[in-house]
Amino acid sequence: MSENSFANDSVREFLMKLGSGAPTPGGGAAASLSSAMGASLLMMVANHTIGKAKYAEYEELNKRVRDEAEILLERFISGMDKDAEAFKAVSGAFGMPRAFSDIQVDRVSAVIEELRSAGCEVSDIDAEEGMTPELMDQIESGLKAVRSAEIGKASIAAAEAPLAVMEDSAKGLALAVEMPGCSNANLLSDVLVATHCFSSGLLSAYYNVEANLPAIRRRDAELAEELLDKAGSLIIRGQELAEEVMRKAGK
Repeated sequence: MSENSFANDSVREFLMKLGSGAPTPGGGAAASLSSAMGASLLMMVANHTIGKAKYAEYEELNKRVRDEAEILLERFISGMDKDAEAFKAVSGAFGMPRAFSDIQVDRVSAVIEELRSAGCEVSDIDAEEGMTPELMDQIESGLKAVRSAEIGKASIAAAEAPLAVMEDSAKGLALAVEMPGCSNANLLSDVLVATHCFSSGLLSAYYNVEANLPAIRRRDAELAEELLDKAGSLIIRGQELAEEVMRKAGK
């Protein structure tokens, strides 16, 4: 964990960063935090059940839920930083030059070599005429192509980060299903709160997956649909699990 990890912030520090004009943290980190609270609540309920004679027959179940929830908690904490890193990459890609006028004069030759390395066809600067309109068009076309490719590439990572949060949130909901009737009855409300935290984290993460799909679709339409289908399935699964928790809790 780096020194700049959001996990090192106090609650107030993180919330102030979230409300500031800084690009990160944002909605993706908030989604991870929501599900992290769900995992922590399940750990708390399990810890207040383990060792109590009244729930002896559920001792191993609660130990397993506690341990698995702790693993999820660490993933959610890591997910907050991963979302920020992915967003920075997307922002960097959008900030790449896309017009000939965006290039400094003394960088033109270097840019031509960079574009060629990226597979773009760009002519040499004419020894007599210098920069011709045709060459400027080639360079601009290359800049746009490279920028678009980088946006697509960065957007894939930016969609995969919240998708992982969705997957882990669904796992958290599956753990919550096991708790009603098998854990400290005095803390049933905490299981229900955990369920809503996971559900909120899952749906919030979905919006962040969805936001990156247009850029991915321009690069790889099949992959975009695959990600959308996977995210959609997780939403449905999450709803089913949350409803099961409520049913078992008599709500």
